[in-house]
Amino acid sequence: MIARRLDEAAKGQLVYVGRDGEVKDPEGVRNRQLVAYVVFGGIMAVGVTLAASSLPLLIPFYAALCGRVVGHVRAVKRVNQASVALSNGDAAGGRALAEPITRAWWAPGRVRALAELRVAVADALDGRGDQALERLRHARAKLSPRLVQYQFSYYTEINLLISLGRTKEARVVLDARGGVPTGEVLRFSHWLAEMHLGIAEGKLNIDDTELHERMRKGLSMTTGRELLLLCAWAYAQRGEHDEAGFAWRHAMQREGVARIDVTMPKLVAWMAEYLRDHPELEHPEPDEEL
Repeated sequence: MIARRLDEAAKGQLVYVGRDGEVKDPEGVRNRQLVAYVVFGGIMAVGVTLAASSLPLLIPFYAALCGRVVGHVRAVKRVNQASVALSNGDAAGGRALAEPITRAWWAPGRVRALAELRVAVADALDGRGDQALERLRHARAKLSPRLVQYQFSYYTEINLLISLGRTKEARVVLDARGGVPTGEVLRFSHWLAEMHLGIAEGKLNIDDTELHERMRKGLSMTTGRELLLLCAWAYAQRGEHDEAGFAWRHAMQREGVARIDVTMPKLVAWMAEYLRDHPELEHPEPDEEL
């Protein structure tokens, strides 16, 4: 369920992302979690032993604390499972996993807010964009700006606004984010939102070097379909149809999100139009003669 690198992540796989937006090694994360659990277990064992021998009234306190930690772990697991279901286009499954966590008094507030973000995605997949936007903003208000999920939520908001036809609002949100982030996963999310907004606005202000870098990234990814299709649009806008066709064909060889019609409707609309004008893209690229 957890990929080591963003480029290797298959559809339905997650990656550990640090606060800087960079992918973290899952083995290292699991090792640190194991050490934390062992330390916590040791402290609990010592505390319960001392309480049993000198102050039995504290035993319920330690039991409640242990239950809280176990509940936290289970809640995080369900939120991650909801993320997988939603990435596969399963709105009902994702909602069923995440929604109970939003009401779980025993789960930390941060985890409840993250669960609410997943429910917002389920709303969007079900075609309730306005409700999804309201829920997303409500959930984000409960998160610390230091969390990477707080940053990600803005790119989700931008795509929701584009889907709702509120392009000017989407531009305000994107511009407020500043320049392109340095962290790999945040940078990737920024690219997708910026280029989707570019389709809605009919322009994209990046140079050829930047566009080439984005296409190279898409080519390196197992799930690079959306980025490559956005690059195809950008090249087509510049009249470079050979490059657009190259990006298009390679996009079709890669995995993508399950409901691109919901997450990037402007891209889907352009694809249909471009395919009408370039029906040869439906056929395999002919082999070059040697």
